[in-house]
Amino acid sequence: MQKTPRQFYASLGLLILLNLVIKPIWIFAIDRQVQNVVGTVEYGSYFSLVNLSIVFSFLSDWGFTSFYNRQLAAKEESITNAAGYFLLVKLLFSLSYMLIVLLIAFSSGISRWDIIIPVILIQVFTSFFLFFRAVITARQWFKTDAVLSVLDKSLMILICGVFLFFPAVAGEMTINKFLWTQTGCLAFSVLASVLTLVRQGVNFSFRLSFSFSKIFRSAFPYALIVLLMGVHFRLDGFLLERMHPDGAEQAGNYAAAYRLLDAANMIGYLFASFLLPFIAGQWSEKKDSSAVILTTRHVLITFSVGVSVLAIFMATWIQSLLYPGNSNTITVIQYGIPALTGYSFVALYGTVLTATGHIKLFCGLTFVAVLLNILFNLLLIPHWGAKGSCIAALISQGFCGCITMVAVKKKVGAAIHPGSLLVYISIALLLAGLFYYGQRAGINAILLISAAILLTLLCLLLTRLLKPAEWLSFLNKSNL
Repeated sequence: MQKTPRQFYASLGLLILLNLVIKPIWIFAIDRQVQNVVGTVEYGSYFSLVNLSIVFSFLSDWGFTSFYNRQLAAKEESITNAAGYFLLVKLLFSLSYMLIVLLIAFSSGISRWDIIIPVILIQVFTSFFLFFRAVITARQWFKTDAVLSVLDKSLMILICGVFLFFPAVAGEMTINKFLWTQTGCLAFSVLASVLTLVRQGVNFSFRLSFSFSKIFRSAFPYALIVLLMGVHFRLDGFLLERMHPDGAEQAGNYAAAYRLLDAANMIGYLFASFLLPFIAGQWSEKKDSSAVILTTRHVLITFSVGVSVLAIFMATWIQSLLYPGNSNTITVIQYGIPALTGYSFVALYGTVLTATGHIKLFCGLTFVAVLLNILFNLLLIPHWGAKGSCIAALISQGFCGCITMVAVKKKVGAAIHPGSLLVYISIALLLAGLFYYGQRAGINAILLISAAILLTLLCLLLTRLLKPAEWLSFLNKSNL
């Protein structure tokens, strides 16, 4: 049954709402507390191996999930009833992924097999979970997908919450309990998604009525961008643990900042997931989407700038609030969080390139940024540790954001609008002055942050970078 635009956006709203509620609880109440309980070194070892597993996770899918989702949504007759065949292909891909990551771990001299094995299983279950959810969304069961999207994290919050906050009942939390609980919750979520599809009458036929090589060629660019983004965002954590004399501890300190970066970047991810179908539709109908792109940039970049300035001046307060007893995270937070601005540029303009069919160009630009990131990590990690990885991310993400913005101007025609870039810098300077003099005057941190939010909104309204009327018009045109 075809959903109306209003039904689609209502389901999308439910998806965003559930994730905005569940994911912050998961990040700050569970994942952060696990690091505080098990220790920086132990968590650093885990963080390093998780990053390694994510870098190579494209091997478990090769872009087939995205391809299958698009073809199902378009009601491509030749593969409508071929879910079983795609499932079989994913199983073979997953086995090859497990074997390759194990070989890399062995050749790298990794000894923590108690961590690497469940970490690999987590990535495999995640891949299958995303595949089954792709089938669900292609059939337009959006509310079902919204609930499933937070099922594993909701279970983790409940179970790990018992270990973390009631240790007298369940015993102390360890990294192994954390990993195997996560594995079990994901396995349960995969089972729940399979049962949902079976109850809805989805036929897992193994009939092959299409060209495998043709599908592979079509899906490959999406697999490539997943690989490149994974390397760009995650390889530094693994290199840090391998290259620095105190690698595990440095990786743990880096994880403390990366967790905050990941949480803040969720805003960009949600914006991107909303913009992708909208811009793709506008592009196919030869409509100009420059105003929407620019307005979205104003919101994302201003948010990123504000969070970055907050991290630089309030790092000690953040550390005492989230990581008491680990003052080594202060510098990492100050140098790590500002990479969010580059992340936001990439999220926005990378989405535009993908939506307008320029994914190969996006792959090429990301590849250059990845080389830059690896080079700076190799140069900086041995002496600077986690701080070096932060600097490498700042440079490579900033570079990638700038070149994707220029590419979108040339290929799509979206204006760069230099005047607004100057406004972002001015807002950053105003916020820096507010935090600097506010702290010297002894003003409460919460009051300072509240004043910073109000100042930022005022600047956006006075400079007309934020126009509520345009957003209302956009929402009306989108049939929200």
